[in-house]
Amino acid sequence: MTARRDQVRRVLWALRVRLKMVVLDGLLRPVRPPQMVRLGTYYGGWWVPAADLPPGAALCVGAGTDVSLEVELQRLGHRVYAVDPTPRAVEFVRQHHPDLPLLPVGVWTEEGHLSFRRDETWPDSWSVEDESVVGTSAGSAGDVETFEVTTVRGLMERIGEPELTLLKLDIEGAEHAVVRQLLDDGVRPASLGVEFDDHRARQVLATTRLLRRNGYDLWQLEGLNALFVRR
Repeated sequence: MTARRDQVRRVLWALRVRLKMVVLDGLLRPVRPPQMVRLGTYYGGWWVPAADLPPGAALCVGAGTDVSLEVELQRLGHRVYAVDPTPRAVEFVRQHHPDLPLLPVGVWTEEGHLSFRRDETWPDSWSVEDESVVGTSAGSAGDVETFEVTTVRGLMERIGEPELTLLKLDIEGAEHAVVRQLLDDGVRPASLGVEFDDHRARQVLATTRLLRRNGYDLWQLEGLNALFVRR
């Protein structure tokens, strides 16, 4: 019975998300220029600029168990760093992609240690336990663990990269706070991929407006994944 309830919850959640993203697509109006290419699998892949993405440093936050984007970027000559503190992601990357540099930390608005809650329905999904982060998963709350966290600027200092060609943020609802912090810290990646797991319309619109004011155009919106490119 519990499994059936979870299945129904998933279906209803997916339908609500799909409807919301159709509405947001109309409000945000991504430009979708032709010079884009999609790298990776259907699940873990992202759109990136094709002509304006010279080899450089790519920081991909939120590895999970699909690093197909990271592998493709590495194949194309980028210096790629996967970031994820959760046990299943760390085990997956180290076992299946040992040549992919992995930083086993979380990303937040400050350095320290923070509690994360695992979703019971989707074990790969861990959300920051903070009142500013709104979880949008259809699953129920599971285990809580504490992981080390740092800022995007802190990650760049750890890997010794002063500039980023690409930054991907798949951080389960913490994206709005982290985007504000990285802009405050003066971080301006050439391309910024943001998964809007916290897809409340007001929050998504506010973050998009903030990025546009800071010199970014919204090139693509595919489901929850948004690609912003610096002008």
